[in-house]
Amino acid sequence: MARQDTFGERLRAARRTAGLSQADLSARSGLPKPTLSRYENDHVLPSLQTLRRLAEALGTPESVLLSGGSAEHDFYDALHSHGIEIDSNEDAQQLADDVREARKKRDESDETG
Repeated sequence: MARQDTFGERLRAARRTAGLSQADLSARSGLPKPTLSRYENDHVLPSLQTLRRLAEALGTPESVLLSGGSAEHDFYDALHSHGIEIDSNEDAQQLADDVREARKKRDESDETG
């Protein structure tokens, strides 16, 4: 699947790649078809929980829908492979804080080592 610029474009491409209509995706995800249309037309963005439902229904990692395949995609896949899930904005902020602290400790160690 080619890299897409918006969430809606990535969602539509993933749905088509899966060979699904919006009605099929609606049935699999439990989300109303009009809501799917709004996502695909970039009128609104889904919550993280809804993103997970969409990814599961499409059989694709959430990161593909978020980034379309990039460094962010690789990062998200790495987190997922280690059992790390981001379920809320607070989880994302905590993870960012943890990474910042780990980098700070690494940099301090490199300076003294």
